[in-house]
Amino acid sequence: MIKFVDIDALFGQYMKERVTKNEENLSYEEWENKIPALYEEFGKQHFKELDGKTPETYYAAASGKELADALGSQIENGQSVSEYLCAAIVHKPDAEKPLIAMLDSDNEEKTMYALNLLGEMGSKEAVTKYVELAAYGEGDEHIRELAAELLSDQCEAGKEIIFRQIHDVDDETKALFCDVLSRCAKDERIYEVLQDAFLTHPAQATLYSSYLARYGDERFLPVLYEAIERPGIDYGEFRELKFAIETLGGEYENERDFSEDKVYRKLKNENNARKQKK
Repeated sequence: MIKFVDIDALFGQYMKERVTKNEENLSYEEWENKIPALYEEFGKQHFKELDGKTPETYYAAASGKELADALGSQIENGQSVSEYLCAAIVHKPDAEKPLIAMLDSDNEEKTMYALNLLGEMGSKEAVTKYVELAAYGEGDEHIRELAAELLSDQCEAGKEIIFRQIHDVDDETKALFCDVLSRCAKDERIYEVLQDAFLTHPAQATLYSSYLARYGDERFLPVLYEAIERPGIDYGEFRELKFAIETLGGEYENERDFSEDKVYRKLKNENNARKQKK
């Protein structure tokens, strides 16, 4: 078992001693600016509290599982988690599975730490859990948001999982899945999924048109032209659809009357006010 040492407190003491001596005659602001360099310097110092090792080498001999267990224990005990422990975990390939297992924890802080570290590791093995937490999780919104972000970063690794589930999920999850797929390399299945989602969710044309624009396939232009011609759309939808059309290389110059639209009037008034100030 890894002995817990409060490395952050150790750094606090180290910095206090440096500031007290102030051999460089630095001002308070200069000391603040020097903190990153001091922290790097601190990491190479030997301390008896670390059994004569440096903060950078203290965790080097431990296995990935031992480090992940130490992380979990420190969080559960309310102890300070050092950046050096996190860095050591990221550089241990055998820490990946213990971190993935930690994603099933009912402790939200442990889950967030595990997600962040797996993200730094570029884990592909965790993609299935990213899908589960982002699309189906009922816990902390921050967990869902981070899982969705990591899933987007691993969109190629996650797309097959998404293809197997996308036709059996609710609208919120479908939007998330389309967001992820829109970041992937060209794949005919993605083209079909995104176009179908756009056509079957006319009330969310703004959202789904952004996915079409990001994906960048000009074959979406006909459905976008059809959508922008709908008589009932508001100015906000019009702007987003026009943006998507132009992003895909198209043009839309037809005159539309939005004089009664609240968003249009607000933007027009703000624009007029700016002109008067000039």
